[in-house]
Order: sequence, then C-alpha cells, then structure tokens
Amino acid sequence: MASATTIYLGLDGHKESVTIAVLPSGAPAPTRVEKLPNDLAKLRRFCERQARQGTVRACYEASGAGYVIQRAMTTWGVPCDVIAPSLIPTKPGQQRKHDTGDAIQLARLYRAGELTIVRIPTEAEERARDVVRCRETFQREVLRSRHSLLKFLARRGFVYREGTPWRQAHYN
Repeated sequence: MASATTIYLGLDGHKESVTIAVLPSGAPAPTRVEKLPNDLAKLRRFCERQARQGTVRACYEASGAGYVIQRAMTTWGVPCDVIAPSLIPTKPGQQRKHDTGDAIQLARLYRAGELTIVRIPTEAEERARDVVRCRETFQREVLRSRHSLLKFLARRGFVYREGTPWRQAHYN
C-alpha cells in the first residue's frame, strides 16, 4: 500500500518479550502499545499488519540482545535502527526502565529525529567482538579469583613471601 503515513515503532525488547509503541506520523500520542512474546514470527506478523496502514520505521535500544531483531526486520523490508541508549535525551530525575514508557519515549524521539543511531556491525565483526569481550571477562574473573584466594589464605596465616605469587616457585 502506498501511503503518506509513516508509522514509527518504538521497541523495548527483553529476553521473553518485546513491548511495541505504535506512533503514526500525525498522531499526538501512540495509537497502540502492545507486549508481544520475543518471537520473530509474531513480530513479523505485527509489522505486516502495521505496514497496511503506512510505511513502517522501527527502532530499539542497543543492548546485550544484539542485532537479531534489526537484521530480521531489515530482511522483511522494515527499516529498523538501533539507538545508543546512553545518548537518549532524558529529563532530570526521570525514571526509566518501564517497558511501556520506554517504548513510547523511543517512538516519540525517533519520530522527532532526536535519537543517535549506532552503526550495525557485520555478523563477523559481532562474533569477533563477542569473543574478545568473553576473553576479557574471563581474564578479569581469573584475577579476582586469585586475589580472593590469596586473601583467604592470608586470613588463615598462609602468606607466600619467597617471591611473586602465581609463579612456578609459588605453585611448588
């Protein structure tokens, strides 16, 4: 359907659900806010129903969930941008983390052009970044564990003083 109306979707996604605010270009407030299971087939049907009313554009915050939704929506022909959460304008003292309110705010700010869009990495870049982050996390955890173990032993009177801990002499 060729229509002059643009439908802005603000998505607030979580592991189990996606809350969607539907904001047509001329509407003062969202015409619909719906919570769907985080299921791409259901999300696709929802987007197809909205596309009958006009051109659909969607956005959601970058998070640990990655870019699965963005890549899927793009293949369905629905432009979907991922937003930098740290750059979303907020009023002083405004509380966040209410799915419905977040979805509505995303739709409004997206329609107003006030959001900063992040570059979507390629799948290869995303895999490499995930491996690097995983390695860094394990390195941090190993260091924390070593420190905890040394403190545990020190509290019981076992202090290694013959050199640097965690070298071969310390292990022996």
